[in-house]
Amino acid sequence: MTLYMRVSRDEYELPEIVTDTIQEMAEKSGTNINCIRSHISHRKAGRIKKDRFIRVEVEEEDEQDSDLPYMWEEL
Repeated sequence: MTLYMRVSRDEYELPEIVTDTIQEMAEKSGTNINCIRSHISHRKAGRIKKDRFIRVEVEEEDEQDSDLPYMWEEL
């Protein structure tokens, strides 16, 4: 799954807006879609210093395949 985020301009780059699509990001941030695409591509090249838009690939995990221990065990 792909997520689009606008992150803070400081060294921590904390997420300010997180969406599933570029269209959603454009609507929530008030930025043109083409500007967001440009920010994402120029960020990879290291030329962006303003609002930072990033694309993040997230692996989806099935609940059955989870490595988490069971919360309740019968004795």
